[in-house]
Amino acid sequence: MLQHAADLVDPVISGAMGLDEAYTVARENKAKASSAEVQLARLREEDPELAERVTEGALTLAGAWAERTERVEEDKRQRRVATRLLDELVPPLAQARGTRTFARYDPAFAGSGPITRETIAHAMTALTEMDQVWQERDLP
Repeated sequence: MLQHAADLVDPVISGAMGLDEAYTVARENKAKASSAEVQLARLREEDPELAERVTEGALTLAGAWAERTERVEEDKRQRRVATRLLDELVPPLAQARGTRTFARYDPAFAGSGPITRETIAHAMTALTEMDQVWQERDLP
């Protein structure tokens, strides 16, 4: 009781509350504390920065989990967008390899502005970075 329901010691001593009732409250408080400790430990593993904010008192545990959920959902959204973008861009570029497509390029027909050597250099850098990620993740 002293650890998990210290505020009930005086009412038990004065007889205003029974020992069994106070013990029940202490057990419930202990279970809640254990649950919070487990949640905080899990948060430390998944997002140490949020766990630190909870420990500092800048954020409640419930608030931290809500923010963690938002972060995870935003990450999923960004991965979906990136995947769709790459799915739309890379296969057509690969299909143009070995054809006369590049030789037929005419800046006069460019829709969003002409492609420059700088644009090509950035695209090559992007494809190199993409290749590195594929190698690191052992993707086909």
